[in-house]
Amino acid sequence: MTKPSRILLWLISALLVSMLLAGGFAWYQWKVFKREQGIEQLEWQGLRLSNQSVFIDRLDYVQRTADGLDVAAQIDAVNLQITSFFRPFPPRSLDVERARLTLHSLPEASDEPSPPDLERYEQWIAWLPQRLTIVDLQMELPCAQGRCDERGSLQLRHSGESLLPFEARLDLQRNERQLSLMVDAQRSDETHSLIEAKLLIDEQQRLETRHQLMHADEQMLWSGTLSMGSLPEAPWLLEWLGEWTSYQPTALPDMPADMRLGAGWSLTLPQRPGGMIDWRDAAGDLRLSAHLPAFWPVIGLGELQGEIDLAANGQNGLWLPSELKANLKLRPEPALLAALPNNLRPTLLNIDIAPVEGETVQGHLPLQLRLEAQGGAPATLQARAQLATGAPYAVDIEQARLQVRSSKLQLDALTLQGLDATLHFSGRADLERIDLKLHKASRATLARVTSAELAASQLRAELPQPLSLQIDRSAAEASTWRIRGPVELRLGALEHPQLIAQGWRWSSQLDVDTTRLNATGPLSNDAGLALVANLNKAWNGPLQVNGKLQEVFLRAGNPLARSFAAWPAALELNSGRLLGDGKLSLPADGGAPSASLALEARGLAGIYDRTEISGLDVRLAGNLQRNRLQMDITELRLAQLNPGFTFGPLLLRGAYSASLDQPAQGRLSWQTAETHILGGRFWLEPATLDLAVAPQQLNARVQGVQLGEVLAAYPTEGLSGSGLIDGSFEVHRSATGLSVDQGQLAARAPGGVLRFRSPKIEALGQANPAMRIVSEALHDFHYDLLSSDVRYDESGKLNLGLRLNGRNPALEGGRPINFSINLEEDIPALLTSLQLSDRVSETIQRRVQERLR
Repeated sequence: MTKPSRILLWLISALLVSMLLAGGFAWYQWKVFKREQGIEQLEWQGLRLSNQSVFIDRLDYVQRTADGLDVAAQIDAVNLQITSFFRPFPPRSLDVERARLTLHSLPEASDEPSPPDLERYEQWIAWLPQRLTIVDLQMELPCAQGRCDERGSLQLRHSGESLLPFEARLDLQRNERQLSLMVDAQRSDETHSLIEAKLLIDEQQRLETRHQLMHADEQMLWSGTLSMGSLPEAPWLLEWLGEWTSYQPTALPDMPADMRLGAGWSLTLPQRPGGMIDWRDAAGDLRLSAHLPAFWPVIGLGELQGEIDLAANGQNGLWLPSELKANLKLRPEPALLAALPNNLRPTLLNIDIAPVEGETVQGHLPLQLRLEAQGGAPATLQARAQLATGAPYAVDIEQARLQVRSSKLQLDALTLQGLDATLHFSGRADLERIDLKLHKASRATLARVTSAELAASQLRAELPQPLSLQIDRSAAEASTWRIRGPVELRLGALEHPQLIAQGWRWSSQLDVDTTRLNATGPLSNDAGLALVANLNKAWNGPLQVNGKLQEVFLRAGNPLARSFAAWPAALELNSGRLLGDGKLSLPADGGAPSASLALEARGLAGIYDRTEISGLDVRLAGNLQRNRLQMDITELRLAQLNPGFTFGPLLLRGAYSASLDQPAQGRLSWQTAETHILGGRFWLEPATLDLAVAPQQLNARVQGVQLGEVLAAYPTEGLSGSGLIDGSFEVHRSATGLSVDQGQLAARAPGGVLRFRSPKIEALGQANPAMRIVSEALHDFHYDLLSSDVRYDESGKLNLGLRLNGRNPALEGGRPINFSINLEEDIPALLTSLQLSDRVSETIQRRVQERLR
């Protein structure tokens, strides 16, 4: 092989390798492009090529992007004509026999949509064929009713190198009728464009619009008109539009031939670098006039009927009317009111706006407003507004009145019945701030409010002074608002299982803003209970309730007993003072509440069941955390207790803890539990008593009890004595009550005297010589030993095994005498007999007599 041949071979080999590498790289780039664009399928059948044309029998295309676009297309008989393969764009023509487009979903909308990029549109235009024809266009699109099918044809023509001049026509067929949209766009020079569009129904023109666009100094000037004179095909068009609304539009009673619409505008639109239009800073003039004799659907708004005449001027994105007159009825689209509770969603809005005649001032637009809402909560708003149409922009609101009535409203777990509210307000709003005042004439009443176990009837809210609402708006920061002022709430009756139904009143100073709620003021009820209550709630935190009980003087009555159902019916307090304060915290996440309570009682006196109490001083500190109740008894001191005999003072220091689910099954502990009784002292040794567990044992002791006082309290005639008694007991607690098995009592040395002179005993001694000796010995018995075993059972039976050693100096020369006596006493019956005597108050005597009956 010659040298030139070898060189040629090497060149050909290098060319082939380069082509293979280029092809592989191109194929790799195509794969990457498909993956990035979400193109899952791009297949064709029957591909035929020539120098100036491409023909495909069938083309299948599927695209699913990460931002939510899901589209599929099947195209039949595609004929693409180009100038040549070396100059494919723009194509000369594209003819399609049949195209079926299935759109499952569109890309997710951005929270801040960006303005259109005109330069990007210019690039896309270069891909458009100079002539496009789709003979049969079938589209399956998402709509409010689910999926909607549309069918028609499309024709498009443009110059080729640029979009303008441009002509397009879209025809849609439905129920033997045809709707056509025709667009004609021309460009007179590089800066001026004219776009005209017409809407035809069965080749009859119904709507026309013209747009003139001019680019100058980084701005686009846009002026245009839109007009519609009549629409006799409205019923057919309404039925078609019904598929695209989220509700079924109301059928028209007849064809509103006098339906009219007219609009004109002249706008200046700033352009950013890259050709993007900033619609938010639009400026110019706008005029709109519409006459809708029957309800007509407006997508995104609802159904609209009536008349409106509007002229508005815009500066830097702020649009204000210079003329306004409207008499409209609106049936809101359901999606527009989805955020409101069902009962508050109006079914119809009547909007009436009219200029105030004779009050026109240069730069101001006086308006009379009236808004009526029909539905579950009928409402009416009337106001006069003075709109400043020039800088500084503001609106003054005068003589505004809002009335709301509803027979029943359901707001989550809260049920409101018989709502009747009238709010009078005035204020001013500008670009940065809104100030409103709710006047004293405002009031709201409710026949009944219920929530779970809580219910209130005849609720009334009034304003002793104006209530202020302030809203501060800023483009750089989130808006803030604040409500301040006094509010008076009155309840005819507040009902709860733990409360006695009666009227309540709260005079509160309200302070609410974007971060928290605070309300403070005196709270009282018909029973005379009064406290100062404070509510504090951070919107992202717990509800804090603080209350301070005003000092209660029980001599004037007991408001606690007349307020709370849990107050023991057997407890009557008729003297003394009560003070207290507490805190309650309710977590925002619905977790367990926490609370604290401090209560102080001074000099309480009264009756508990069949026992008189007097001189009771108490200091308690309670705490609730994680469903656990802890009560510290700092001191409980009772001066005197009288269940039929008097003893005291009594002192207790300790604590009690329990689960809130079982408050009576807790643990009671004490460091001090003692009382002075019958001249001596009785106490329990420090211990802890678990009320959820039985049996348990307690150790009790008695010291220095005066025997004379014991015998004086015992209802037996002629019995007296002297001496000091000490003892100890093992007290057992069980499910059936308290008992003592091994108690011991004994008199202190050197003993004492026991005298028993009873006519009944003496009469018994006359008949029995043995009893005569006993009777004579007990006339004046000097004992040196007195001891007893003590047993007490759950039924209240007391058994004493008494041992008595001593003598009577006047009997048989004072010889020693020993007695062994078994005594049995029914303690409840003994107390009953004492309580029927004059040792207790008439109230206790009456209670005992009622129980005996």
